[in-house]
Amino acid sequence: MDAPLMIAAGASFIAGLLGYIIARLWIKPIVRYKVTKRKLDHELTRYLAQMNESTGPGEPVVQNRDAAILRTARQHAVDLISCFGAEIPYWYRLLLESRKESPTEASGLLTNLSKIRSREQIKNRIERARTIMGLKSGARPFSR
Repeated sequence: MDAPLMIAAGASFIAGLLGYIIARLWIKPIVRYKVTKRKLDHELTRYLAQMNESTGPGEPVVQNRDAAILRTARQHAVDLISCFGAEIPYWYRLLLESRKESPTEASGLLTNLSKIRSREQIKNRIERARTIMGLKSGARPFSR
């Protein structure tokens, strides 16, 4: 075998190995985090839309009406905490912390939404959670 051919084969093997490691340990967890964040935004947008359709401005919110949407939103928030704490690379977590993005704090705001009766309080908590997660109110939601 020629030496240049061996060098080229070794270099391509190392490049492929590094590409696999970067894709598997960095890119895939970051993409999963971002997709889950968009899903959470979609569920919160859906919940607010159904809440606005189902009750009038002065009426209290019915507790069990949209329980499935809230359950899904809470599950997405838990998935975000899991990604944030264990899966995403440390350098990306530092970037998110520098942007003051905290899935733990946002999840805390979303946990007891089903027990709150005041529409304004629900809207305020959802908007605070969106702000903490870096989601804009007018952002395009995730489509399935």
